[in-house]
Amino acid sequence: MVSLIKKGLSTIRNDGLTVLALRIARFSIVKLKRMTRKENIINLQKWKNLEGKYAGKRIFVIGNGPSLNSTPLHLLKNEYTMCFNRFNLMFERIGWRPSFYMVTDDLVVRDIHKEINEEILPKVQYAIFPDIHPSNVEFTKYIEQRDNVLWIKTDMPEFRSDLPSCGINLTVVNAGLQVAAFLGFSEIYLVGVDMNFSDQKVKKITSRDWEASEQDPNHFDPRYFGKGKKYHNPAVNDMIIKFYQGKAFFDKLNVKIFNAGIGGNLEAFPRVGFTTLFNYSESEKEAFLGAVEILKEYNIAVNDLKNSPVITDFQTQLPALFQAPADIAINQVSKLILSHIPLGPFENTYYFISRK
Repeated sequence: MVSLIKKGLSTIRNDGLTVLALRIARFSIVKLKRMTRKENIINLQKWKNLEGKYAGKRIFVIGNGPSLNSTPLHLLKNEYTMCFNRFNLMFERIGWRPSFYMVTDDLVVRDIHKEINEEILPKVQYAIFPDIHPSNVEFTKYIEQRDNVLWIKTDMPEFRSDLPSCGINLTVVNAGLQVAAFLGFSEIYLVGVDMNFSDQKVKKITSRDWEASEQDPNHFDPRYFGKGKKYHNPAVNDMIIKFYQGKAFFDKLNVKIFNAGIGGNLEAFPRVGFTTLFNYSESEKEAFLGAVEILKEYNIAVNDLKNSPVITDFQTQLPALFQAPADIAINQVSKLILSHIPLGPFENTYYFISRK
């Protein structure tokens, strides 16, 4: 109750009484819908079938921070993974597809539902969304009904273990952690949950609802929440507090969560080196590189990549295919993403393929 009062007072200060009244009205409508609608029996059965299914296994829960460009994501080829929002922008750069996919932001689903339905749902094992967002946005009107789609009830603000009830807790990652724990995963590794957002020029619809006015500096791809994309304001300090609350909740469930990300400001969970979690041979790693689907589409062999010219001066005219040391290339990924497809880092090297 105290937290709700504080949240209400904050809304009045930042947006005025009218916005607060509108949010209360929308949430009240959601509760009324919940009381009057019949339970989705098929959805409940899906959740029942999945409860504890992955007991004793590990999963990588992947945020979308810039550190993904420094992370050898090819190593996740044989792992269970959970991804969010516009991770599909990474599909052209990797040789695997997520096991689980989630969106909980109502602004995001309205912006990218076509991408979700066409590019993501056919390629993931399971996709999870709120049936009704607390803002009274019906996700069921935007997301196609498929066998691999499951619905959660997010008008529950706290952390939950009785899914499909699932609190968002300010970030889709926290919702994802609840899902992963319910599925039985005993070890969860966070990757790319950087928690170090820099300023982006935005149009503030309200203090929470933003529309980007420029390309995105806060995710692995500048197109992620690029110009014109709508999303909720990332209240970093509040999100970090929620992560600490989540750790206390999951500790009681004996679910171990680690931060395997590179850099960033998330210290709520113990850190572990990403590459220490794998033990692949050089030939196996090379096979992961060869599994990137874009290579087949462009008729490029791994040897073509390895024999491509090495570029260290990005001020010169760039060839259609080249490689660069990863420590130099990292800063070029966001600059070249529209003209070249970046693959890496693979063994401290980035490869760049000119777009057709």
